[in-house]
Amino acid sequence: MKRIENILRKLININTTNPHGNEMDGVKEILGFFPKGIDYKIVDHENNRGSLIIEIEGKSQKKIGFIGHIDTVPVPDESSWIHPPFEGIFKDGYIYGRGAADMKGGVTAMILTALYFIENHITPPNTLKFVFTADEESDGIGVQALRDKGLLKDLSSVFIAEPSDEEIGICEKGALWLKIHIKGKASHGSKPELGLNAIEKLYEYINRIKDSLDLKKNHYLLGESSCAITLINGGVKTNIIPENAVASIDIRTIPGFNHEEIIENAYKIGQKMERENKGIVVEIEVENNRLPLTIDEENDFIKNIVSVYKKLNYPVKFKGINFYTDASQIIPFHDIPFVILGPGEENMCHQRNERIKIESIERMIEFYISYINNC
Repeated sequence: MKRIENILRKLININTTNPHGNEMDGVKEILGFFPKGIDYKIVDHENNRGSLIIEIEGKSQKKIGFIGHIDTVPVPDESSWIHPPFEGIFKDGYIYGRGAADMKGGVTAMILTALYFIENHITPPNTLKFVFTADEESDGIGVQALRDKGLLKDLSSVFIAEPSDEEIGICEKGALWLKIHIKGKASHGSKPELGLNAIEKLYEYINRIKDSLDLKKNHYLLGESSCAITLINGGVKTNIIPENAVASIDIRTIPGFNHEEIIENAYKIGQKMERENKGIVVEIEVENNRLPLTIDEENDFIKNIVSVYKKLNYPVKFKGINFYTDASQIIPFHDIPFVILGPGEENMCHQRNERIKIESIERMIEFYISYINNC
């Protein structure tokens, strides 16, 4: 347990908040935990950003992947934390710090799982690939670069070691972010009929988008989809009818939603409004497009996980993940069995006073090793 604490503290000590990430500092720290001569590959994304793959050859060429990201979200309120966010303070069984749960705790579990086989000179039944990515908290340049270089296409199955409350994550909500720019016509506030109010047309557009989505459709683990206005800007003065308005909307989708259809419909709504309101221009930009994911409980990969859980007397509970993970940049391209399963509490992600229980990391290490040896 002391080793878990020491490794996690060192990872927390490295400020990899995104922006600017500086994940290459994390890559170097991770490699420092391993003996020389291991099989590894660094992918340099420039500007001190990098991702890392460590591979352990097994008796079979079948490859099991473990993926965790090195970057974290920023700390805008450092003075209000009960412990300094980059010190990794241990108290009452928890380590506190930015990234403790999301997801340097999971990265620590990956490191110690790999070291178990390396230090004990154990050849695993299957080849293992431990993947440490940059930029998961933003655009996903790390996992995308590894994917586009073909470095992940040989995986037979993959564990995403995000905090899942140690529950078995078998589905993940999709995310579709649209930026809408409405250009209207300015006029004096006392003569609104001479202008085209961009703000009003923007709200009309967003309401039409919302009405086009079946937001009441329910998933047994993920609940309902959602559509939220998250950024908005428009107008210059109280007595001027606004000529320009811009908003971003965050659409979260459950499995079964087709993002291409949503995007196509978004353009159609804009075109219809342009026809109805001569003189306005509607421009739409896709800022983020991550598909919803799901895997069946009866998939052999999931059934094997459940079997190991039962052998370890861990409670078996399936979970839906409402946030997106690196899986969203892999599974739609490489159709492989996946699970989101790691130490820590999901509700600790991105929170002030972020923390993780050391025992949770310990249990996940035990599970990862047991799974590798028995499946």
